[in-house]
Amino acid sequence: MPDRGFRLGTALGELKRRHVMRVLGAYAVTVWAVLQVADIVLPALMAPEWVMTALVGAAVLGAPVAAVLAWVYDLTPQGVRKTGAAAPETSRAIESTAAVGGRWVDYLIIAALVLILTFVLLRPSAVETRIGTSIAVLPFTDLSAGQDSRYFGDGVAEAIMDKLARIAGIQLSARTSSFSFRDGNIDARQVASQLGVSTLLEGSVRRSGNQLRISARLIDGSSGKQVWSNSYDGSLESAFELQDKISSAIADVMRVQLNSPNDLAADLATRNPEAFDQYLRGRSNLRDRTGARVDAAIENFEAALALDPAFGLAAAGLCRASWDRYENRREPELAAIAFERCDKTRERYPELAETRIALGSLQLGTGEAEDAEASFRKALELEPNNAEAHAGLGQALRDQQKLDQAAAELARAIEMDPAYWRFRWDLGIVHYYAGKLDAAVEAVMQAIRLNPDHPGPHSTLGGVYFAQGRFMQAADAFEQSIEREPNAIAYSNAGTNYFFGGEFPRAEAMFRRAVEMTPDDFRFTGFLAWAVRAQPGREDDARPFHKATITTASARLAINVNDHDARAALAVHLAALDEDAAARGALASLIDYQALNINALSMTGFAHYLLGEEEDAIRAFRIAIEKGLPGNLLYSDPRLDSAWSDPRFAALVQPPAASPAAIPRS
Repeated sequence: MPDRGFRLGTALGELKRRHVMRVLGAYAVTVWAVLQVADIVLPALMAPEWVMTALVGAAVLGAPVAAVLAWVYDLTPQGVRKTGAAAPETSRAIESTAAVGGRWVDYLIIAALVLILTFVLLRPSAVETRIGTSIAVLPFTDLSAGQDSRYFGDGVAEAIMDKLARIAGIQLSARTSSFSFRDGNIDARQVASQLGVSTLLEGSVRRSGNQLRISARLIDGSSGKQVWSNSYDGSLESAFELQDKISSAIADVMRVQLNSPNDLAADLATRNPEAFDQYLRGRSNLRDRTGARVDAAIENFEAALALDPAFGLAAAGLCRASWDRYENRREPELAAIAFERCDKTRERYPELAETRIALGSLQLGTGEAEDAEASFRKALELEPNNAEAHAGLGQALRDQQKLDQAAAELARAIEMDPAYWRFRWDLGIVHYYAGKLDAAVEAVMQAIRLNPDHPGPHSTLGGVYFAQGRFMQAADAFEQSIEREPNAIAYSNAGTNYFFGGEFPRAEAMFRRAVEMTPDDFRFTGFLAWAVRAQPGREDDARPFHKATITTASARLAINVNDHDARAALAVHLAALDEDAAARGALASLIDYQALNINALSMTGFAHYLLGEEEDAIRAFRIAIEKGLPGNLLYSDPRLDSAWSDPRFAALVQPPAASPAAIPRS
């Protein structure tokens, strides 16, 4: 036993004399530092995952090589020399031969090893870190060499959001709110606080030809620290698979289980990289929903489907974009195209939330409000966190005159996506229909603050101001809309303002411009007819426009038989042409005044007035006022000048004593 102890002591002493332990310690510190740097640098260089694996393997295999070299050779002031055998007299007391000047190296290595051990033991683990289940997906940074793939990074982030939206238990911040922080340098904790989430997902996308690297990081919103990160490599064909991997990894870290991990992969994915690229471009264009961008989206989705006819997401996008194009132009042939495309999408992809939302939008436009409600509710069953489905449901309820429920759904959409201007715009329209004009102004003003460059909210604000009798402010709002984008609605609204202000030639000019831009919209031809007719001696000049309105309103009713505004307009212009029997036929289906909105009610009342049916006119006007139509608008309407001599009409409203909008009555 003493001999064995002596030999062990001699071996340890020899290891120390030859500095083997020192070399191995320094080797461990160096390898750890190299691997840490590689873990940061390699993803940025788009290096494949096997490079890191190879580095770790080389580090493990290098340890015995370093030990052997340290045993054989020694580093001296004279250079690298072969280590000689120890003298016999020093074998039992080898420590006394160690150079005192080298001990600081030992101490430094030991300190470094202790620090590394402490870091490893105390560093939070992604697997063990418990974070909340509310998350915002920030736009993925484009790291491609040409900086031309921003839309692709946005598409990847949105696709991950779509996947997360199907995970039971995750509360997901909507796209617009998350993406509003694209260009800011705000601290992660501040972003999480403003979005009302506990976790942030950020990442980057690097494309090089057909190769793709997606890097993702989870950030704890309370501390701003990274709790998980990973990089995924593949080709464009595997983009959907990479997105699913990221979503599944996030769900695992957040302690949430996927309710059906691969439920839609077979129907939605595409193996064609060009088709996927076109789909992402179309998705980006469709979000704007203005005329040119919608047309571009249609081209993108058509290109995607030409490359992959079974690409479900592209089919749903084409359905939605086709109907949006009809809504922008109101050309009947475009409606037929949208019907055909949406029918095909309904048949092939009925369980896709995007399909249900697209169908709901089409059903809203065709007056099938109850069917639209069912479509949006089905979309919410598939994706409970889909803010757009909540907003669509709000519009379906609005069209059923369930205004309180509609406002609640839109408020829910705003809560989920507070930075999206369109939801606040829609809420303002609901408040307008409910007669809550001050609330409508506030909601639309919020939409304008979020997106000051879009013409729509400015035009709506002018309409609300008009309903309040604030005609000068209304005119300014209309001008703001026209300045941003000359469009038919803005010109028409400006014309209405001039019409009620008694400036009929200016009103005519505005309405003519609206009709030139959108000749198939019954509203614009109808307004033009009245602006021309209001000018002395031009009643015959107005007749062609009355007839054009009858034609365009009838075409609209062929698409949406439940468009009460179109039917009331049809009755008004038939009565204006003294076609009384046809006008009464048009009014026959509008007898349920409680089912009509205030616009349809006011036109219905005016039609009865033209037909000499004063009692019916008064009843329609009274219900419109009860629903929120400002009485001063009736009083200021030049077409009703002669009505106010009738005490029954005069009792409807109290003429505003000092309103600049009121037209003096004789």
